[in-house]
Amino acid sequence: MAHTESVSESRPVVVGVDESDSARDAALWAADLAALWGAPLCLTHAVNRAGTVASSTPSWLRELGAAAERAGATPTTTEVRYGPATHQLLARSRGARLLALGSYGDVGWSGMLAGSTALPLVAECECPLVVVRGHHPGVPPPRRGPVVVGVDETDAGAQALEFAARLADIGEHRHLVVVHTYSDLVRDLAGHPHRIDAEPAELGRRGAELLDRRLRPVLRQRPELRVQQHILPDTPLRALLDHARQAWLVVVGQRRTESLTEPPVGSTSRGLIEFAPCPVTVIPPARTRTSPDPGAAGREPAGTPR
Repeated sequence: MAHTESVSESRPVVVGVDESDSARDAALWAADLAALWGAPLCLTHAVNRAGTVASSTPSWLRELGAAAERAGATPTTTEVRYGPATHQLLARSRGARLLALGSYGDVGWSGMLAGSTALPLVAECECPLVVVRGHHPGVPPPRRGPVVVGVDETDAGAQALEFAARLADIGEHRHLVVVHTYSDLVRDLAGHPHRIDAEPAELGRRGAELLDRRLRPVLRQRPELRVQQHILPDTPLRALLDHARQAWLVVVGQRRTESLTEPPVGSTSRGLIEFAPCPVTVIPPARTRTSPDPGAAGREPAGTPR
């Protein structure tokens, strides 16, 4: 990635870390982003029970903090918090600009962070959450490539596009890939599937109109951003996984559901977290985002990158 933002950001980028290589990859990936944003970086290690580690900061955590500072993230702070990782990181997400996690944790392929920590956090996190991963365990995340975003007709899709465009605009190649999928099988407000009476060509036309409306203000603000559009008769998960193969990051919006029958984390977000070959960012619903910093009149709301 190429250039830093002109205005520094007081909200921290928070990374949940343990001793795993995956957590180290997440910390260094987040350090690069924090440096571009001009934001502080906080490395948080959660210990489930008090007394299980020495009262001082572990040497591996101090070394990880030093590596993050060498990557350009200044200031970098480290901390040990006692209690379940999900609770501690959820608390740290309040007021954070971004929360990052490794994808595999200290138990290898089974994915301690992506499974027991990331998925509950996606449902409740108050800032964008990124799960940092490569193609396979032990493979670092990609360092270059476009930002890929899934866009639909919902507010969640609009928020994902705004985040992705701002992030792509500070990238080395300023490259954004926008993916919209369509099908005649849809779900109603209760989550029940049904078919709609529309030909594929008509659904594709509606998708093109949607992207045109959504992208117009984005391109006005960022004329140098290179945008590719893909309107596909496919499922969102399959289409995004396909485009993730060459991506630096995939971004999706998360819709909050009040249904007792639907899972709190959508199937697309969950599938990307578990299977994407690159980092995945999930944007929380607007009503759960934290308020802007005091005195920050005129700035974007928390959870929106510049």
